[in-house]
Amino acid sequence: MGLAAKLAAAQANQGAYASPYPQAPQGAGVSAPYAPPAGPPPQQYAPPPQQPARPSFDPTRDVATILRILEEGVKDQNLAYFFPQGSLQPIAQRIAQTGAISTLAQAWQLPLEVAMDMARLALFDVSLLCDDSASMSFAENGSRIDDLRLVLSKVALAAGLFDDDGIEIRWLNSKKEGNGIKTEAAANELLGRIKFNRATPLGSSLRSKILEPLVYKKVKKHALKKPLLIVIITDGEPTGEPRDTIVKAIMEAKQILGKTPYTPDAVSFQLAQVGNDQEARAFLEYIDTEPRIGSLVDCTSNYEIECDNMAKARPPVDLTPTLWLAKLLVSSPPRPIVVRSLTVSRSLTLVCSCSLDPFTRAGMLPCVLCRA
Repeated sequence: MGLAAKLAAAQANQGAYASPYPQAPQGAGVSAPYAPPAGPPPQQYAPPPQQPARPSFDPTRDVATILRILEEGVKDQNLAYFFPQGSLQPIAQRIAQTGAISTLAQAWQLPLEVAMDMARLALFDVSLLCDDSASMSFAENGSRIDDLRLVLSKVALAAGLFDDDGIEIRWLNSKKEGNGIKTEAAANELLGRIKFNRATPLGSSLRSKILEPLVYKKVKKHALKKPLLIVIITDGEPTGEPRDTIVKAIMEAKQILGKTPYTPDAVSFQLAQVGNDQEARAFLEYIDTEPRIGSLVDCTSNYEIECDNMAKARPPVDLTPTLWLAKLLVSSPPRPIVVRSLTVSRSLTLVCSCSLDPFTRAGMLPCVLCRA
């Protein structure tokens, strides 16, 4: 079952548990005539004085908590050049004031501890390079396009919550562009104008449609304001170009940025598969183990494969479609630094909230790992 189909099934199952019986409104029905209770009248007491309610701690609205997450993200990914001292405070305040974290947790049905980590998206401009090759439409009855639609709409929503700039969307073949996409509706409208045909030129399109206009051009003008998260979504291995073209493009980016104050960490690469093409899976494994760039790219297999891998973990994890999306987007250090956690990928460590201090634990949803 693909990503979009799995999410639709999960939502249908949630609705299946609603009570089939209508609830009568309060006070409805025929009431019996009033009769005083038997025995002597009850003793009358004044109501006890009201105690002021203690304000509950909400980490999603706490500027200090959000600021700490952003500071850790800057440190983990060597982004200090972009965020000098004091620059993160306004970002944390905006996230706290808008309630972006709780909105995302509810919209994506995410454990709150994962949604908190998604605040790191505020550190990046997000660009997606999407596969519009012919196989996207004719293979698997078009379900790959459904999966791509889900990714685009959900990523647009998440990025729009944490950053006013929205996301940039480019295509391997089509010249149509999506700029400043912030909503699911805008992402779906763009997708509806795309014709899926031709080949899969991953490397050449990465260079010409993302790196040159959105990175190199800005670097030359000293105008790269934020680091860039590049998400490449494809259903197959490259066609119409040598297999290692994308390897050379990524190496070139690191070399060019390495000669600037921005450093190579100014660009992060994510490569994700939709569909069940075995050659695409083999290509992701090739990229993941390629010694020159394997440590620079985070590869995410299709939902079914990742789901199977998580089910075999100890403890096992029920990888929902939205956790797959979180895995795709959130970048964190390759080394786990907590006592009790499950490393999902180089980009995401799911932390058991039970291992956190009680102050941070307050207000969190049931733990995604131990179900406590």
